[in-house]
Amino acid sequence: MDRPADNHALRSAHFRGIRHLVFVTLPPNNFIVYDLLRKQVHAVLSDGAARDISFWNKLLLPITIGVLGTAVGVVPLHCACLERNGAGFLLAGVSGAGKSTLSAALAELGFAFISDDWTYVSREHSTLVGHGLCSPIKLLPDAVRFFPYLQQLAPAPTLNGELAYEIDPIRSAGITLKTFSHPQRLFFLERTPNPGSEFIVCPSGYVKAYFEENAERLPDELPAAKQFRASVIHSLSVHPAWILRTGNGPQKTAEAINHFLSEAVDAIA
Repeated sequence: MDRPADNHALRSAHFRGIRHLVFVTLPPNNFIVYDLLRKQVHAVLSDGAARDISFWNKLLLPITIGVLGTAVGVVPLHCACLERNGAGFLLAGVSGAGKSTLSAALAELGFAFISDDWTYVSREHSTLVGHGLCSPIKLLPDAVRFFPYLQQLAPAPTLNGELAYEIDPIRSAGITLKTFSHPQRLFFLERTPNPGSEFIVCPSGYVKAYFEENAERLPDELPAAKQFRASVIHSLSVHPAWILRTGNGPQKTAEAINHFLSEAVDAIA
């Protein structure tokens, strides 16, 4: 029987694509082929990987939904999803902007946590649903400045090779975990050297342009999948959206979002 591969090996992935076929190798001895046109997955897994729950939860399932999702009606979007008092919202931003640390701070503040890096959006009739995979919250090593309890953990290599702390939202005390939410607002996080947090209404077309520019390329053989993704992004673009420029740490920025959403609810009432 093969032994379970070590964490570093499990997290090292290589991707190659040829039109509607995507080939993925996950060392030491795992090979997956995704056929987006036929909506099929073919895999050769080592016995150790096949028996390793963390391999499935942290790698194989997220990769599979990320690669095959749009072809089967679930659009992967590079953003976090949280919920306040039953109202969901998406938190987007370029890599390194601080989505994960802010998501962790929001969860500490009492927001329900759905996802921190990738949100998988489907449609139920005319309503969009943002799904999470209960994946660990990944915090870069410098996050220890804001979350002292991380000193008790050891960072490990992630899928892209970065070192990060992993916080299991299922087992973390104080985190309210949900598997899905209905996003009604969007925030686009931008870092600034200036202190304070500023909420700027997104210009017309900003939401659509952002998600289209950051979406994975789909082959020409999948016109229906392209159309479906475009319709989901268009539906998101009609929701209220703001650019959040902040020079504060995650806790203060989380408090600013909480205050901002409280005022928005009061204004509607």
